[in-house]
Amino acid sequence: MHIIQLDTANVKRLTAVSITPKDNSVIIGGDNAQGKSSVLDSIFMALGGKTAQGQNPVRNGEPKAVIKCDLGELVVTRTISPDGSSKVKVQNAEGAAFSSPQSILDALSSKLTFDPLAFANEKPGCQLETLKGLVGLDFTEIDQKRQEAYNNRTDINRDGKSLAAKLNTMSFYPEAPTETISVAELMGQLNEAEASNAEAERHNNEIDVRADEISRKIIEIEKAQQELDELQAIQANVTKIENIADTAAYRDKIAQADTLNAMVRANASYKETELQLEKLREESQRLSDVIKDADKSKADAMAAAKFPVKGLSFDATGILFNGVPFSSCSSAERLLVSLHMGIAMNPKLKVLLIRDGSLLDDKSLAMVVQAAKEADAQVWIERVSKGAECSVIIEDGAVLKQ
Repeated sequence: MHIIQLDTANVKRLTAVSITPKDNSVIIGGDNAQGKSSVLDSIFMALGGKTAQGQNPVRNGEPKAVIKCDLGELVVTRTISPDGSSKVKVQNAEGAAFSSPQSILDALSSKLTFDPLAFANEKPGCQLETLKGLVGLDFTEIDQKRQEAYNNRTDINRDGKSLAAKLNTMSFYPEAPTETISVAELMGQLNEAEASNAEAERHNNEIDVRADEISRKIIEIEKAQQELDELQAIQANVTKIENIADTAAYRDKIAQADTLNAMVRANASYKETELQLEKLREESQRLSDVIKDADKSKADAMAAAKFPVKGLSFDATGILFNGVPFSSCSSAERLLVSLHMGIAMNPKLKVLLIRDGSLLDDKSLAMVVQAAKEADAQVWIERVSKGAECSVIIEDGAVLKQ
């Protein structure tokens, strides 16, 4: 719907004004303090209700202000008293009135109807919420999961760096045994070896004694042949023990045990730290996958969403246009996005009010006019000018030229 006829009387500086738009853009021109703003205020009051009236909505000295806004399918008539009270009537094309007129009007318009360029001046957070509401995207749950994974990964990566640094300072001995050496067991083996050696020495000493005795008996052989035969028999049946245990090897092992055991314990600590680091890396990768999945879900949702302007998107920090933060875009780009946002948020009543039209240079003004035409929207622009671009010239509260 567009405004096809606006009749307003005694609104602020206006006396009686009747405007019939002929195009998608209605540029209200004139000098300052002549009533240009009051024309746009009339539309705002007619559609926006009592909260849109502000102070002193009725022309000084007049009993009432009357605004009639013909939208084709609907006709809105609002009467305002000097005390600020107002009555509104909304009728269909056949003249039948609706029982809840303001509810009908509220459903037709949004805050960007009355000032689409205000979108460019909003805080990034407000801009983001407005855009998400428009395209129907709510990433609250995804963002919470992503942030939780991100925070956990940050903690894990910090711990991982600490473990990696610790691991770099630790010693590892590939030549060390896998288990610690029992000094008590080695001492037992040493004692056994020494006892065995003592027994062998005693035994060998005894054999030596017997050998000496045999030697003496040989000298006396003539005297004791029988005794010699017995001794020789003993000598023939006895073998000298040659296998003497090497106790030095056990003493060397015992001496090395503390060093080797320290190496074994160092290797065990190294392996444990290495295992912890590997687990942290695996968890970090899992959380990275969670973050990646969250980003993909958001990217897929945004790819499927219908944005009012090609190139428009957003991230956690705010709105982006062609990948550039909205606040860093050119004034022309911000104007184009704001205008299309206003149009998109008012699919039924495609009427927009631009109060700062004097701030638009010729190129920006042409851009607004072209965008309204392409979107089949109607834009009312207030501009301090009496140039050829103006659709209506207001002077002293009335239409000077249309």
